[in-house]
Amino acid sequence: MQEQNDEIKRANNIIWNASSDYSFNSKIKAYDKNGKADLYLNYIIGAVHKYYDYSLLEGFFNYLKKDTNCELLKELTWIALENCTYKKAKNERLVLENLRRDYSKKFLDGCNPDLSFDIIDQIKIAHFERALGEKPNTTNLALTILNDLEFDEHMNTKQIISRMKEIIKVYFQYGPRFLSKNILPTSHKDRSIFQVKVKGANSRHNSFFKRPKNELRRAFSWLKSVDQINKYDRKFMQGYYGVSILQEPRIKALEKILCVGNHKNCHVHFTRGDFDVHIKSNISTVKHRDDVLKQREKNNIHYNENFARNNNNILKLTNKIKNVMLINRESSCRAERGKLIVGKIWRSLYLYDNKIFIKNLKNDVRDLTVDIMLDASLSQKNRQEIVATEGYIIAESLTRCQIPVKVYSFCSFHDYTIINLFRDYDEVDKNNRIFNYTASGCNRDGLAIRTALHMMKKLNCRHKMLIVLSDGKPNDMQCIPASGTNPVEYSYSDDMGVNDTALEVRKGLQQNGVYVLGVFTGRNEDLPAAKKIYGRNLVYIKSPKRFADIVGIVLQNKLNNMYE
Repeated sequence: MQEQNDEIKRANNIIWNASSDYSFNSKIKAYDKNGKADLYLNYIIGAVHKYYDYSLLEGFFNYLKKDTNCELLKELTWIALENCTYKKAKNERLVLENLRRDYSKKFLDGCNPDLSFDIIDQIKIAHFERALGEKPNTTNLALTILNDLEFDEHMNTKQIISRMKEIIKVYFQYGPRFLSKNILPTSHKDRSIFQVKVKGANSRHNSFFKRPKNELRRAFSWLKSVDQINKYDRKFMQGYYGVSILQEPRIKALEKILCVGNHKNCHVHFTRGDFDVHIKSNISTVKHRDDVLKQREKNNIHYNENFARNNNNILKLTNKIKNVMLINRESSCRAERGKLIVGKIWRSLYLYDNKIFIKNLKNDVRDLTVDIMLDASLSQKNRQEIVATEGYIIAESLTRCQIPVKVYSFCSFHDYTIINLFRDYDEVDKNNRIFNYTASGCNRDGLAIRTALHMMKKLNCRHKMLIVLSDGKPNDMQCIPASGTNPVEYSYSDDMGVNDTALEVRKGLQQNGVYVLGVFTGRNEDLPAAKKIYGRNLVYIKSPKRFADIVGIVLQNKLNNMYE
């Protein structure tokens, strides 16, 4: 009984997270044949509530209760809702594409087409075959119905309901007392929602809500434990990402400063990625740790496979930075004190110009610190080795120039933004820790940049530079909270996320002695968003061979501006 209650809670938490409405009490929840809450389908249920008028949909489902086969028609409706909801949410929740593919594969692996005589079974199998990019092998009738069922993301709730009524009327001769018996066999009468015949079995189970037995792929394992965060909060974060390097009072004090405005109700977690053996672990946390080690190995292999090019980039970038530092390290100007210029004494007597002394200005490298922040969100999954290499090249070049550098990554999981420190300013021999970089979760860029700039404030140096390696596409599951003047919550993505991040960058640039530089690590279609965030302070590198040249030129310009 306790296990069953836990799975109900787990399903509710996934639904609440997707719907952004913790008051939502869904009558429909998704479980697999073992009674375990399904991740992908519970998320779809919550997303349906978020994007559509759920009260209208409930009214439609009540309307279907007039027929004895209402559960079958609900199932048909959910096929349509799954399709349009996925299309609407996939750009905001990048994990959904892979979660859907993974679910579709497991769904089809559990189906037995030879036992799927029912039209609904045929439609579902064809639907998930299409989700995998496969050509369905089914009847013309099933394909015709499926074509009409796969709504796009632009339809509103009323349009969906109207279209469903048309489909039911045309294909199923819906009436308050009967359905077309030649299409719908009597076996559907007591059938639960979203069922299908399975391999090696004569019985049915909740296959549409079937959860894969095995773990989801590493890149998406972070989303499975949404409910655990609610239960264990910081303990879970420490077990998953590493122990905190700050004490609880210090964290709470920082959150009062940082987690306000668009980031209200958010939290920050600072770690070095080290784990405490005394903190209880579960399957997902242990697997995540293993994945970090595997990714570190991949990062190292990628770097060493391109060692000559990477080493050449480091040498070139180091020389460019050194040249700037040597030119600007020492200069002089006339001043009212310093070493007397005998030939200028007359200016004081006749022109009342007291600047008859020369003062040497030393621009020591100790007057400059550089923070390198790496976007470690799931959108970087296919570029992890590249991002780690780029971060290492910049850090190693600055280190060889004796410029203090600090390197860390950021990502967000539920309402936590995780700052993972790889090396601090005085840890000149720790650049290899950058290869611990691994991608997971979402990215709340605005809060991460706000946090980085706040940490830099306390540095006792004249010039501070923040270099952000990011895809320029903020995307977090935690919404921007409602306010008195703005009662509607907005997802932290698209324009909302971009505008918030751009604002934090502008705030940083307005601080005396602070410079923010963005290095674009995303896809071409995301470049406009990155330009909006960083403006002229954005570096776009198309070829790894040009990395040192392009970054070097920008750093040269920035350093020259510092010492003007």
